[in-house]
Amino acid sequence: MHATATKPWIKQMKMPGEGCLGYIVADEHKKEALVIDPRHDQVDEYVAEIKKRGFTLKFIVDTHTHADHLSGAALLKQKTGASYGMLAGTLVEPADTALHDGQVLHIGDLELRVLETPGHTPDSLTLSAPGHLFTGDTMLIGGAGRTDFMGGDPGALYDSFQKFSALPDDTTVWPGHDYEGRSNSDLGAERRQNLVFAAASRQAVIDKLSLRGPLPANMAEILTFNRKGSAPGVHVDCGTLADMLAHDEHPQLVDVRSPLEFGGEWIEGSWNIPMPELDPRVRELEKARKPVILVCRSGNRALMAAQVLERRGFKDYRILEGGVVAWRRAGRQLAGGRKRLSIERQVQIGAGTLMLTGLALGTFVNPLFYLISAFVGAGLTFAGLSGFCGMARVLMRMPWNTISPSTGGGTAGSCASGGASSPCAVSGGGCGAGGN
Repeated sequence: MHATATKPWIKQMKMPGEGCLGYIVADEHKKEALVIDPRHDQVDEYVAEIKKRGFTLKFIVDTHTHADHLSGAALLKQKTGASYGMLAGTLVEPADTALHDGQVLHIGDLELRVLETPGHTPDSLTLSAPGHLFTGDTMLIGGAGRTDFMGGDPGALYDSFQKFSALPDDTTVWPGHDYEGRSNSDLGAERRQNLVFAAASRQAVIDKLSLRGPLPANMAEILTFNRKGSAPGVHVDCGTLADMLAHDEHPQLVDVRSPLEFGGEWIEGSWNIPMPELDPRVRELEKARKPVILVCRSGNRALMAAQVLERRGFKDYRILEGGVVAWRRAGRQLAGGRKRLSIERQVQIGAGTLMLTGLALGTFVNPLFYLISAFVGAGLTFAGLSGFCGMARVLMRMPWNTISPSTGGGTAGSCASGGASSPCAVSGGGCGAGGN
């Protein structure tokens, strides 16, 4: 009589408009769970889902040190008491469980084997469960994680791919990123189409992946946060800030969103200094009322802004928890201007329209029109790899995206959208190469 491997329950966690993918993996019967690569701004979603399912969170695993988004693993550990595991030797301080190649994590009756898979970063790992492979940034759909920064090594990446050779073709591949809206692949498809598997040799992979590209936006601040596991400074909630404003303490609010976002709604009295402009403009804060309150949409960019201020020696600041979203949900008043779709959404709508138009014209008029769809698809892939999006640059110059001087009391009024409203700025240089 043969034992049957426990089938994992899997929920993929996505952030709309972003390419990051995280996972909850659980034994439904034993009610134990593991979380893989949680984003900081989704921690409450993970907690709510785990509570709804009646699971006990046993492990949290980051597949590597993330350079393009804030990890929520340390905060999730703090909220749940679960163990936080990363590959042995990582520089991430809050990771309290060192994982080793071949080690097996037990989640109820489910077994997940740790595979040491360096290449994208030295501390990259993959988790293998029966019929499933959680590859982080080691293997993406059609491609792989970049190897041109953070100690990356294309030769090591090639060697890591060879560790998957014994697994069957129907193994589901769950990547850490996908910028084209896909959720998973399978190992058979990757063996046919992935640029690392398709390369003629180890040297061919080294040659292909050694080229340097632009770094992810705000990489220094993101790495500092992820390695420390927390942000410096004091957080204030909406009620505390409202009391400060009501009692004439007059803190200066500094909103680090893009002018395009800020021009739609803002907290009265805010200055707008977009995140990409904050470092060279820190001296402007010397004249501001203290403390400075950092504000963004949901709190994520304010955490990165805090790293900038710390690095520049500016200590008298606070971070508004939950940002403008939390302020609105608390029923607090917002000043408003003309709301616009973000550049990211405009690119999505424009690209989708062009691709559908190309398909329709190619089908009913002339097959040459299929080239429109191919051209747009190639452009989106290039944007994900390089961080440069030509369509976004064009849209930012359109009349409806022109920003008039704001009545928010700040320094808005720039005609550049900047910040994270651009899909190029969101991903910076991106963390993928190839088919992502």
